[in-house]
Amino acid sequence: MRSKRLYHKSFIVLLAGLGAGLFVQPLIAREPVYMVILGEPETFSEQFPAVTADRNRQIGFGVVIRMLQVRREVIRQQVTSALNKAESTGYPVLIHVDDWNFTPPEWMDPDIVEWSAFPVVGERFGPLVKRKWINWGSWVVAGPPPNVESSKFREYTRERLETDIVNPIVLRIKRWKAEGRSNLFVGLVVGWETGFYTADNIDLKKRPSSGEQTFGDDELVRTGYAALTARGYTAATITKRAKREGKTRKALMNELMWGVLHDYSEYLCNVTLHAGLSRERIYTHYSAFATVNDKSGTHEDSKLIPMPTATNCSSRPGYTMTSTWVDRGVMEKTLAEMRCSKWGAVEVEITQPTRSESAALAHFDWLTKLGAKVICLYGWQEKPESIFAIQSTGAVPAIQRWLAGE
Repeated sequence: MRSKRLYHKSFIVLLAGLGAGLFVQPLIAREPVYMVILGEPETFSEQFPAVTADRNRQIGFGVVIRMLQVRREVIRQQVTSALNKAESTGYPVLIHVDDWNFTPPEWMDPDIVEWSAFPVVGERFGPLVKRKWINWGSWVVAGPPPNVESSKFREYTRERLETDIVNPIVLRIKRWKAEGRSNLFVGLVVGWETGFYTADNIDLKKRPSSGEQTFGDDELVRTGYAALTARGYTAATITKRAKREGKTRKALMNELMWGVLHDYSEYLCNVTLHAGLSRERIYTHYSAFATVNDKSGTHEDSKLIPMPTATNCSSRPGYTMTSTWVDRGVMEKTLAEMRCSKWGAVEVEITQPTRSESAALAHFDWLTKLGAKVICLYGWQEKPESIFAIQSTGAVPAIQRWLAGE
């Protein structure tokens, strides 16, 4: 077992302590702040016209590339289409790489899929997880979660990320720079609320369902066993170490998985950086739910990941910054301790606390003051009755006022 792989509290302390080195930014003449709306710019151009490149506050659009779902030629087409759209409309584009949701359901390779337990003695693999249940206001069923420590899985992601996504972006940016239009590329978000799947806290009295599918008793599972096995851990070594450190097995496995997730994010960001995209245009994506005192709003303790886990030397950290799921005071303190002055609010939903114009504007101003260089809004296409709808709320005039610098 490699001792350098042992991540626990010292891992978090180390990251925080390295903050000054991690967040030294290259000198940029003037870096704008981008308000990005996930969706096609034609759907919001009337409310938010494109602005000139010299403006400190830019309005852009965002697209999601489901890297693990679609064929490689489709990925390339989607990236090219997004870049062409930015070029033809004048709206800068943020590209978000989804590496978590919508994993191909046919994946049943035990070298790639996560397990729900350590292997029994004499076996190479643990029991495979069949699928994921995701609560996005209503329940969604997706394919099994991947083992992010798997070399086979990492190579699968590397090929698509480097060749089909980053390379075309780098080529286009090179031309845009020569034309004085480099502002058209906002950045690349690598990962989608990076975490590991847990569903052992779901209340079976309120059993999830999606269409004709119903959550089964055998789906009360945790994962991470495949990743930790790849790092040399076994059920026995986990039990022994947890006892020595006075922790539960679950708590220790969570801490170890933070290290796994950090290294996986760093791997993807390194691939992106080495393919030619600059560090200040690369963002990770983690949940900020760990800042909230009342954590009853999530059944997934795998989302309660310490904020410094999102940091590495090849990117800026990115977080979901929906007001309902972040504690402002804790966030401010944590970013200060990390010495992080530039980061991304790479997913922001408009929920009840920010549906008024004044509240939405206050939230946008807070994110900007705190150093967010990207604020990406989700929910533009949602129906008015949705809890995440934007168009029927005061967020629309708030965005206009924010763009005007009010």
